[in-house]
Amino acid sequence: MTTDITLLEQEIMSDIDEREELMSRVRLLYIRYGFSEQDEHLFLNYSIPIVYSIWEGFVQTSFQIYIRELNKELTRLELNIDSVCEPILVYHMESTFRQFKQYPNPKSDEDKPKIVKKKVDFFNALGLFYKSNTLQIHPNINTESNVGFNVLNKILNDFNLAKIPTHENNYSLKDELGKLLQIRNAVAHGQKSSIVVNREDLERAIKVVDKLMDLVFERIKTGFIEKSYLK
Repeated sequence: MTTDITLLEQEIMSDIDEREELMSRVRLLYIRYGFSEQDEHLFLNYSIPIVYSIWEGFVQTSFQIYIRELNKELTRLELNIDSVCEPILVYHMESTFRQFKQYPNPKSDEDKPKIVKKKVDFFNALGLFYKSNTLQIHPNINTESNVGFNVLNKILNDFNLAKIPTHENNYSLKDELGKLLQIRNAVAHGQKSSIVVNREDLERAIKVVDKLMDLVFERIKTGFIEKSYLK
């Protein structure tokens, strides 16, 4: 157990260090190269999507590391679906069997044979799943390409981990992350004239990502140590 939690900590901490270093380089780039006012404006606009990609990449990577370590524990302890907590079971079932979210139905008579086969395959796979001796949690993390506050807490809830509060010491994590997403989405959708990004916006974006990475890491580590993945 000590080895597993140490490996989990080391990998996620290493990932955080790399992302913090990258954000530091982004922060100093326009200063180091003495951009003109026009170039600085262009750089700042597109620096926000970079910071967002660092954030979303962290969420994907940290939870994939967590799932991998959980699967090792489930295999070691020979645990099946009756042993894991309900949120993780629901997450796994919906990730593995997409039919739970969109059940196939024929649109025409010509479609019926194909749909019947899909349904048979689905029920066969479901039967094998329930007969399996151990559970291996599906590694897919659905960030919805928009990891705002609600999506983040939904992912944490999927793994039975403590949600992140909207505020921390009078600092609004929710509002600051919302601001980051607002600018990122505007730039990503080509709405250049609707936004003006300044140095303060970049600093705020980096600050909230720094804080949230640490908070997510704390919850993953606590969940693994306290075995919150079990019933």
